[in-house]
Amino acid sequence: MARQAASSCIALILLGICLSTQALADRNPVLRRNFPDPFLLESGSRTYAYATNSDGVRVQISSSDDLEHWSVPTEGLARLPAWVNENKPDVWAPEVLRVDSHYVLYFSARSKSVTRPDGIGRLCIGTAVSTHPDRDFVPHDTPLICDEFAEGVIDVSPFRDGDRLYLYYKNDGNCCKRPTWIFARELDSTGLATVGTAKQLGVSNDQPWEGHVIEAPTMFKREGAYYLFYSANAYDKPGYAVGYARCDGPLGPCKDASTQPLLKTPAQPVGWFGPGHQSILQIDGRTVIAYHAWNVLPDGKRDRCRAMHISELEWTAAGEPFIKLDSERAEEWRCPTRRP
Repeated sequence: MARQAASSCIALILLGICLSTQALADRNPVLRRNFPDPFLLESGSRTYAYATNSDGVRVQISSSDDLEHWSVPTEGLARLPAWVNENKPDVWAPEVLRVDSHYVLYFSARSKSVTRPDGIGRLCIGTAVSTHPDRDFVPHDTPLICDEFAEGVIDVSPFRDGDRLYLYYKNDGNCCKRPTWIFARELDSTGLATVGTAKQLGVSNDQPWEGHVIEAPTMFKREGAYYLFYSANAYDKPGYAVGYARCDGPLGPCKDASTQPLLKTPAQPVGWFGPGHQSILQIDGRTVIAYHAWNVLPDGKRDRCRAMHISELEWTAAGEPFIKLDSERAEEWRCPTRRP
């Protein structure tokens, strides 16, 4: 299948077109190392990917000019902010928004002074700013959001709708046997301060496939319609998957579009499982979805890697999203044991 797709692509180059869907599917995972919670940002002629901490790197940043070949991740955060627990920072799920001539990095991290009900440091939302998309993000030494919920907040995601900015996140209820919900707040024009109060979007872990948690919100607008994508279930199990809701606007309300996930572990073994924590990007007239999935070793056990995959996100005539996945088993590989 891969050779046939490659031949078709070469044959069509003279016509200026290529089977990009198959090309992406054939190369997955596109970044074969631990790169969890990937987020994509287009800036200039390159696309940048940001990911949760790994191997001593607080905020991983990689880049590509074709979505298929990615640079070795480097450190993006200049230092830990003063409010974060240095011994257990847990810098998770970074995402970036360009505001005027600078870039704002949003992330979750663990407070050194505020605890949640079980006595562990509360997860809060922080910000950092840089004039570059790939380095030198200088953090602010006070969190953006920390006191909204006793259990904390996590999985922050910015969204621009015209000239207005919004921020999405979820309460960390699963830490303390509480329900989890997706929330949104408007940001001011700098992207560094919230406006008004938080809005509960009406999406929670209330369907069987969602298990004990719903997380990783991504708001996306297409042809005037608002879609809230999210991940749910145990992040380290095959049941982890991606679903979506339809929303009346950027502050909701939202309603689950289906009782089944949009993206899940294939029934036929393909060398990975547990796809989730998605990011969606419109680029060159198409829509792509990035997500991580656990690598599976030849003995069937889970590797330590949540590698980055990128697939085409397509749409029905009725405006419903769907994803085509390659059914062939990917070639076997192992997660790098140390950084080069």
